Amino acid sequence: MSSSPSSSYFTTHTLTYLDAPDSPTSLLVDKRIVPYLPIPKHPSRLTPLGEDGTTCFKIRPAGPDKGLGMFATRHIPTGSLIYVEHPAIFAPAEVPLTGKARSSAYHSLSEVLPQHRRDELHTMANCRSSSECALEEGILCTNALALELGLPDDIDIEAREYGGVFLTINRCNHSCGPNAAHKWDLASFSTSLYALRPIAPGEEITIIYTDVTQSRDTRRARLSSHYGFTCLCSFCTLPSPLLEESDATRAALRDWRHTRPTFTGWATDLCRSDDFVLQSHMDALTLIEKENLQGMASVFVRDVCSCWAMLGEEDEFKKWAERLLELCEIRDITMAREVRGWLVDPKSKVPKWGWRKKQRTRM
Repeated sequence: MSSSPSSSYFTTHTLTYLDAPDSPTSLLVDKRIVPYLPIPKHPSRLTPLGEDGTTCFKIRPAGPDKGLGMFATRHIPTGSLIYVEHPAIFAPAEVPLTGKARSSAYHSLSEVLPQHRRDELHTMANCRSSSECALEEGILCTNALALELGLPDDIDIEAREYGGVFLTINRCNHSCGPNAAHKWDLASFSTSLYALRPIAPGEEITIIYTDVTQSRDTRRARLSSHYGFTCLCSFCTLPSPLLEESDATRAALRDWRHTRPTFTGWATDLCRSDDFVLQSHMDALTLIEKENLQGMASVFVRDVCSCWAMLGEEDEFKKWAERLLELCEIRDITMAREVRGWLVDPKSKVPKWGWRKKQRTRM
């Protein structure tokens, strides 16, 4: 890890990686957090390659006014890892610098990159004009994924929210019904792109740029103001009666995240029917499938899985545990490990297995 001064407040650092020595990351960070920056470990998973040694996607033009996009070259199952990548540049969401000092700080990010990474970075989408900001700042504003540094609360700094630009993953375009998502891993300083549902060969691989539970008009306004485009995905171009229905469904799902009946509240409350949570969550999952919002499914599937465990229904439990494993394989490695243990021997591995069933027989 090396550093060079860029202003009185910030410094530019370079992180290098044993697994990708030709793909370093250039960071613009507050000097006081330098001791807390990680020494990157190897990612727990590497990008899967086919028998021909290629990835499961190609980057190519996505259509008029869409620039480049990522497209599947073979079938990608639900939960599968698509790509693992280190960011090219990394910077705070807010930099308290102005004028030449600000431009210089952002420009320094690309100066320390190898030529091939710098050239690729400069081809990334940029919705800001040169009169508004430096090229690198515009690229960050347009492409950066929000990333956590896990800093201690007692560090007296203003810049706590950071973002990174990924030269490949950021080629994914937006959809209000995405088929992929990404997961940040601080220890390896890398992000993993994975499939939310099956992706067919030739299908575009998409992620979200905004809160897709908002209405179509709200989503479009946000995307237009922040990224400079009007979303024309299949959900934003629905005819009027179906659009209102879609907006209402997404609003219901947004509220459901906070008001749904929970497994913990139901588990030991025998006044509630045994299918109280199951029915509610099945209804939510139906709406999730309808709107292609599988990124919301895991919390509901986890509760359904737990309900079947409390009811002692092994076949149903295993079916839903397998589905949960698909959803959390990349997103939550700890949960995935726990679910695998459950599947080996549910009756002995799952806490309180069959508790409600046993209580019912005693009543």
